[in-house]
Amino acid sequence: MPTYEFTCKSCQHHFDVFVPISQKKKVVCPQCKGKSLREFFGAVYIGGQLSNPSAGTGSACRSGSCTTCGSTCKTS
Repeated sequence: MPTYEFTCKSCQHHFDVFVPISQKKKVVCPQCKGKSLREFFGAVYIGGQLSNPSAGTGSACRSGSCTTCGSTCKTS
């Protein structure tokens, strides 16, 4: 099952959802129950590796976990 990343257009809450593709259109904001969502495309794990080579290296990375992509940050 894939993980989808959304931001609610009503309350600006950013969240991830782990649902089957057939249920993606039924996702609502867990904070305000809004249905108007913006979907983001994040890193995808394939064979135990991140398919996004820049994941974990951005300025949002702090203390071992990335606030942008959720991956483990590279410290070097």
